[in-house]
Amino acid sequence: MHEELIFGPPGCGKTHTLIDLVKDELSKGTPPDRIGFVSFSKKSIEEAKERISEQTKLSLKDVPWFKTLHSTGYHWLGLGESNMLTRADFTNLGNELGIIFDGNTAKSNSDGVLLQSFNKGNQYLELIGRANMREVSLDQEYNDNGDYQLSYSFLNKVDKVYKAYKKEYEKYDFTDMIQYFVKQGSAPLLDVLIVDEAQDLTKLQWSMVNVLKQSASRIYYAGDDDQAIHVWNGVDVKNFMRSCENIRILDQSYRVPRSVHEIANRLVNRIEVRQAKSWKPTEREGSVDYHMNWYDVDIDKGSWTIMARTNNIVNKIEVNLRDNGYLYERFGKISLENEFIQFMNMWEELKKDKSLPLETIKQFYSYVPKQGKNQVVKRGSAKTLEYLDPQSSLCYDELVANHGLVAPKSMRGEDVVNMSEDDQRYKAAILRRGEDLENPRIKLSTIHQMKGGEDDNIILMSESCHPAVNAKNQDDEHRVFYTGVTRAKHNLHIIDSFGRYRYVI
Repeated sequence: MHEELIFGPPGCGKTHTLIDLVKDELSKGTPPDRIGFVSFSKKSIEEAKERISEQTKLSLKDVPWFKTLHSTGYHWLGLGESNMLTRADFTNLGNELGIIFDGNTAKSNSDGVLLQSFNKGNQYLELIGRANMREVSLDQEYNDNGDYQLSYSFLNKVDKVYKAYKKEYEKYDFTDMIQYFVKQGSAPLLDVLIVDEAQDLTKLQWSMVNVLKQSASRIYYAGDDDQAIHVWNGVDVKNFMRSCENIRILDQSYRVPRSVHEIANRLVNRIEVRQAKSWKPTEREGSVDYHMNWYDVDIDKGSWTIMARTNNIVNKIEVNLRDNGYLYERFGKISLENEFIQFMNMWEELKKDKSLPLETIKQFYSYVPKQGKNQVVKRGSAKTLEYLDPQSSLCYDELVANHGLVAPKSMRGEDVVNMSEDDQRYKAAILRRGEDLENPRIKLSTIHQMKGGEDDNIILMSESCHPAVNAKNQDDEHRVFYTGVTRAKHNLHIIDSFGRYRYVI
């Protein structure tokens, strides 16, 4: 059996290396369905699937085991949508326990702080989930990470009721999928197993990897211990560092310029528990500048990402960006609703007497107002479209005559999509800046959300938060900001903090 641990510092071509391994296996005749490519990260898997699809003739169906660990468990166990816990299930649990589960942990999960939600119901579930991920008792998890305001006896009650509910209704959460996979002990027959972003695996996820690799003769673990920024979720980076004695270090970055590399080295040398490694920057010099306020940076041209330690900090920046008429992207969504622009463009086409495909017209009808002062189509008129040839196209006059369109051509696109006055002012401000409404140049993100990403220009806020700054082990915080600075391809702008909690870069 061949095992190899691949360390991939920032921008050093880790994904490229792993895809080359896959292509090499395929060239040797390894069946694609005997190659496993797994990660805890959906972003990692999506990128791998996209690259293998582009660089080979394989379809995604040909590589069924390019999956997240959760998805691997889901499919191998034969689970369906009806088996997954929903918001309604958590409402039922809350009613039974007399506590609220708000179902909104995703927003704060990206912050990477110890307790991801201020909602007490969620905090109890997080302790239960993390105990399972760490493979420790609930007692130990409570002693290690529990908030003193949380009741230990009530924690045990939540755990008991939660388990009973899932058993009665045959429901699973994400952790269950991995636990049951490990317990049942069987796995897909694989010749090759690649584990990406392995530095962020919990102990339970490593147990799953051990089951997955039982038939594989070639196993590759890939990641970077210096970028292990999910410790709050029960990750122990030493498990990654000890996973294999046969190591390879990728040592040439194709992203990080020399000036940023110098800052990165300064931060990474603060980390006490790490694999010693050196890597070279690109030939570009790049730049690093310090500012007192992020809005002192000229962001009117080029591609930018503004990053902060927590979503609360990002929220404040978002308000300022919007107030100043900047178009931006956050959580993968454009700040001015995509649908506004999409359906306003459709309306402009109809006003020019152009015919649009039936499916496009159906989408338009489903979105626009059916009543009120901005009524565009008569209520129920979409039903008249159901009897038409699916391949047909329709123009403005046909829609008025036969399909309930009542909006005159003089009606503004903003009114057709029922855009609020605030959004109209925002749109006008964006256009005054000369921005493309469909292609924002600016991204807003926490450092955790930006993991694996890059941009030409990075603005990094040095403000942090109480749990991070006051943590006993500061290695975690050093890794977070090391990850942050190494997103920059050309220019890094570091913003000093006026807040009580900050990280010194």
